[in-house]
Amino acid sequence: ITFSENHESALVAFEEGHALASLRDPRGEGLKWAYSLGVIPSEHVVVAGLGAGFHIAALADVDAQLKITVVESRESLIPVFRSQFPELAERVEVVVVQNVSDLFKTDLYQEIIHNRPYVLSFKECWGAQSSFFAELFAHMTGRSVESVKYHFEEFSINMKALYFNSKQLLSIKDVLPVVEASVMPENKK
Repeated sequence: ITFSENHESALVAFEEGHALASLRDPRGEGLKWAYSLGVIPSEHVVVAGLGAGFHIAALADVDAQLKITVVESRESLIPVFRSQFPELAERVEVVVVQNVSDLFKTDLYQEIIHNRPYVLSFKECWGAQSSFFAELFAHMTGRSVESVKYHFEEFSINMKALYFNSKQLLSIKDVLPVVEASVMPENKK
C-alpha cells in the first residue's frame, strides 16, 4: 500500500499501482455513493472495505446518527484514515480480518447474525483484494454456501453444499428446494 497526495491535498491509497478511490475527486465519489444508497434502513451499517476512506466519511456526513463498522484486511490503511478523518474516531470502528475464518470469530459477525445491520460494499476500494472482499460480503449478507449452511443448522436442515457453486452468491431460488425437501414440519417452512 502506498499513498499519494492529490490536488486537494487529500491522501489517496494505492494498491499494486491502482487507486483505492478516485484520484481526481475522492470526496465527490464517496458522496455520490453515499447518496445513491437512499435511506439507510438501520442504525448500524457494516461496510466491506476501507480503501482511502472517503466513502466512509461521506456516509458519516449523510447520516450523522449512523453507527459505522468497516471490515478491512489491510491494516496500513487505518492510521491514514484516522489522520485524515479524526472527527470520525468515535463513530467508525474498523475490524481487521485476514481471512474469512477471522470474520466468523468476531463479535461483529455475531452482531450481523442477531441484529442484522445493513451490510454495504464499495467495490472501488477493494483493489487487488476484490475476491477476498466479495467473499466477506457474501458471508456478511448470508448469501454464501457456508453462511446459508450455518443458518440452516439452526433448523436442523442438512444441506449438501456440493449442489451449489460455492463461488456465487446464493438466492432464495437456490435454497428453496433444500427447504422444501427438508424433514422440517410444514408449518415451520
